[in-house]
Amino acid sequence: MIELTGQSSPSVERSSPSRPSFRRRLLTVVGPALGGALLLLALLAWGAVYVALQQGAVDVLQAEGIEVTADIEYNERGNLEVDGHGWEEVHHRLADKRVDPVFVQVFDRYNRIVRASANIDSLSARYPEQPRASPRSSAWMPTLQIFETGGRTLYYLVRPITRDGQAVGYVQVARLLPKYSPVLQRYGAGLALVVVLLFGGLLALVGWAAGRVLRPLRRITAFAETTTSSDLGDRIDVPETADHETALLARTINDLLDRLEESFEALRTFTSNAAHELQTPLTVLQGHVEIALRRSRSAESYESTLHLLDRRLGEMVRTVRSLLTLTRLDQGEELSTEPVDLGVLACEEGEAAQSRAEDKGITVTVNTDEVWVDGQPDLLREAVQNLVDNAVKYTEDGEVRVSVTEEEGQAALRCRDTGMGIKAEDLPHVGARFYRSQEAGTADSEGSGLGLALVRRIVEAHDGELRVESIPGEGSQFELSLPAVPAPASAQAVDAS
Repeated sequence: MIELTGQSSPSVERSSPSRPSFRRRLLTVVGPALGGALLLLALLAWGAVYVALQQGAVDVLQAEGIEVTADIEYNERGNLEVDGHGWEEVHHRLADKRVDPVFVQVFDRYNRIVRASANIDSLSARYPEQPRASPRSSAWMPTLQIFETGGRTLYYLVRPITRDGQAVGYVQVARLLPKYSPVLQRYGAGLALVVVLLFGGLLALVGWAAGRVLRPLRRITAFAETTTSSDLGDRIDVPETADHETALLARTINDLLDRLEESFEALRTFTSNAAHELQTPLTVLQGHVEIALRRSRSAESYESTLHLLDRRLGEMVRTVRSLLTLTRLDQGEELSTEPVDLGVLACEEGEAAQSRAEDKGITVTVNTDEVWVDGQPDLLREAVQNLVDNAVKYTEDGEVRVSVTEEEGQAALRCRDTGMGIKAEDLPHVGARFYRSQEAGTADSEGSGLGLALVRRIVEAHDGELRVESIPGEGSQFELSLPAVPAPASAQAVDAS
């Protein structure tokens, strides 16, 4: 058995320069896809952090706005009381970045300033004295509305003060725009490094997986390259750890080797038998010619020798013709078919065998119906002729009966004889090429052992079946079963007339 492990054959490493290897093609296809997927994931991760930072900045202002709004009261005179808020907190008094200043303004319903945090006055520029338009934020991307003042960039949020569903004032909260660009840059650099490492690791993993797939394929390729006709008995071993596709390929090649081994063995047997079958009559012919040439003989003696040579040559011609017919059928040659009356063929071949049967003291009885099949007339005639001649040849006493009937859409031609019969152990070999049982070989008959093989092959080419029943000492019955077809219109017209 050939193992799928071990060192690969040097010849396997050969590759056509015009064809990329499977590993290279896989990396070429998978590499860009992996790179694109990782890049997309990195962009999504970077975007998620950016959105989180934006949302965090908005949340700070919203929390401050809610706190200020909650501390403001609305009295009976319609005025806003804002002293309840902690205006003295450090982030409301100072504008220093170290205390994260929050700039708060409270406006009444007429957009007039009611109170502002002290750190606004510390700015060296005019601060907006009217509530600015509220920023519009999407559901997935918070937006920071910004303005410039005193060389600083601030972002803001305007929150209405409502009583009984009516706006009685506004709280505008602003804060220095956070500088998170360095954070995003460091995070992006880290993501890029992770992407590069992951990309390299995944490519290495893909290359390893490709190598794992290719190793057994290389073993199979090396085995196929080094296998010759003398090694057809070897098989590829399929380990339990092999992938399904690799195991399927190995089993398919093993099945192919099984068929090739059977075909080569059949070819060797066929060649040997054919050589033997042709050598024997040629040797006999040569012997008769040598005897005839040793000395002068009478015309009658030469004529007798020529008759013998003619008979032997006729047998050889029939053997060669049978071999050629079998070869054409084995090559799958397409048959030119037409409707054939199987009953008429049986009658004609039965009559042709009558003279030989009478010489042996037996009778040939033909009982047929009009049964049509679609087939090649010459081949079907040869099959029927072989069956009838075979029955007459091996029958020494009694009769040969031939019948043709139609049964359940099948044309059945039966040829029964009262000859020596066939032993049970020989029945499986009936129809094998050049096979002759011991009884048939010692009988007073001549033949090549191709007759029934030819019959079986012709029947198979017509999608039919050859069946054999036999009782030693009592006789045999051969049955051809072929698909029946309706009678052609021309035959129906003749019958009607």
